[in-house]
Amino acid sequence: MQTATIQLRELSPRFEKTRESLLRARHLPGGVYSSEEIYALEKERIFMTHWLSVGRVEEIPNVGDYMTFSVMNEPILISRPAENEIQVCMNMCLHRGVAVASGCGHAKDFSCPYHAWLFDVGGKLIAAPGMKESEVDMSGARLKPLPVKIWRGWIFTNFAERPMSFEEYIAPYEKGLWWFQSGECKVADKVEIDVKCNWKFLVENLIDIYHVGVIHKSTFGGFVKGEKLKFQLEANGGWHTQYEARPHSTSGQQVFPTLPWATDKSSGIACKAGIYPNLNLSMRSDSLRMWHVWPISPNETRVVCYLLFPEAAFSIPNYEEELTKYRAFVKQIIAEDAVMVESLQNASGSRFFQPGPMAPLEEALHHMENHYIDLMTDELQKGSQS
Repeated sequence: MQTATIQLRELSPRFEKTRESLLRARHLPGGVYSSEEIYALEKERIFMTHWLSVGRVEEIPNVGDYMTFSVMNEPILISRPAENEIQVCMNMCLHRGVAVASGCGHAKDFSCPYHAWLFDVGGKLIAAPGMKESEVDMSGARLKPLPVKIWRGWIFTNFAERPMSFEEYIAPYEKGLWWFQSGECKVADKVEIDVKCNWKFLVENLIDIYHVGVIHKSTFGGFVKGEKLKFQLEANGGWHTQYEARPHSTSGQQVFPTLPWATDKSSGIACKAGIYPNLNLSMRSDSLRMWHVWPISPNETRVVCYLLFPEAAFSIPNYEEELTKYRAFVKQIIAEDAVMVESLQNASGSRFFQPGPMAPLEEALHHMENHYIDLMTDELQKGSQS
């Protein structure tokens, strides 16, 4: 981490340009998007300390259901050991650390494929073959548990030993997001796409209204009235906003039933929010989407987008056909963005790259970039004050 600290110290003068007021500010320097050392430090200071959404409750509906996941190479196991209980623990056997489960499915227990140590669905050690003569007390041993919180149908966890209170973390969105009632919806599909760019470029792209009328002109950009858009900025890099657009479809016509809580709103209502570090929430009159942005490496990122509809949508005529069109529409939007953010990634590594000035529509992006600087330079600031 020492190399990353040195790099951040060298970048500090450029960070000051991002610290300027919006209309005087410049974007982050290219080094934060291309450095392996800074990427490693982001893991420790951001992804290992923040609450992270790792799935939907409905993905593991029955006792014994489970799914596995990895957050920057940290393997976790998400399971339902009891009807009203969801467990998240490290997917690492207590013997040598081998993953005790893979993929997703249903199980009565988990057996380590290396030495057959056996764990129940909640992670408790049941049996350790060949270890009777061991003098190490393993009574009560279990896979390392992580804290779990459920919010509007989403499973959140945190890797920190003493994480921020989840209630404090989520409070701004409990108050402001009347429109994201995802607990009242069901998952219709999940789109996963890998993009060859740094994770921050995708997070920034998802809050960048400035580009929408340009590269998304043939899909939905021409219908977004963003020139008067205002953001509600929240603590810890969060934000949300509401504006006029149109339903998400190739034709621009609404296909699925209106969300029950939006029946008194315009059919062109559009709402978006960002929960730092990697969540983007989106609403149109008939649907919700939750975008997850997961770092794979300094220059590769996985986008996982959940598509959610109200219960009535699943019984409309030609549902499967309409869902196929909807899925294709979302994939087309991601593909349009991918070309741009991959070009951004290429530029960020160039010695000639100079961050450009921010546009008025990049208010939320400015807010988030400054929060990133706070998180990454906190130790530097403490050192300079001591």
